[in-house]
Amino acid sequence: MFRTFILLAAAAFLGAGCAHVGIGGIAPGVTTEAEVRAKLGAPGMSWNEPDGGRQLEYSSQPMGTFCHMVFIAPDGKVREVRQVFTEANFALVVPGMTQDEVMRVIGPPWPNWTVYFAARDELVWEWRYCDPWNEPARFDVLFDNTTRKVRSTQGYPEVTRFREWCGN
Repeated sequence: MFRTFILLAAAAFLGAGCAHVGIGGIAPGVTTEAEVRAKLGAPGMSWNEPDGGRQLEYSSQPMGTFCHMVFIAPDGKVREVRQVFTEANFALVVPGMTQDEVMRVIGPPWPNWTVYFAARDELVWEWRYCDPWNEPARFDVLFDNTTRKVRSTQGYPEVTRFREWCGN
């Protein structure tokens, strides 16, 4: 009995590392913002769009590797759902962008993965994702702490023995 409990607890713990927002069943042009919120809960962040629509952020951080942006049209229906932790999307983060612009592209970083380096007056934000080879990786954005604008970015493989996080 105790062994079964331990095995179930371990499976639940390891499964939590694979957590990803259950985005299935959300159909552009059909699903409403109210239905998205009923299914996924309150977004981590949201922004009003100039056309009257909204952008909603749903992240699986810190241990998950997904962040979905749900774009709501002015009529209140889903316009688009986008998984933003991709190499192509990370390439949109360029020097000179503000912190808010970065968050609108890839969502906010996990607060515990934000580090300040005094010697460089640099603030580093970090995200966890699966790279194109389905390996766990990290993406960092380095900000000039004075201007709060992007200096540079870097991506690198995550050293881990928990390869199953990306489905291997």
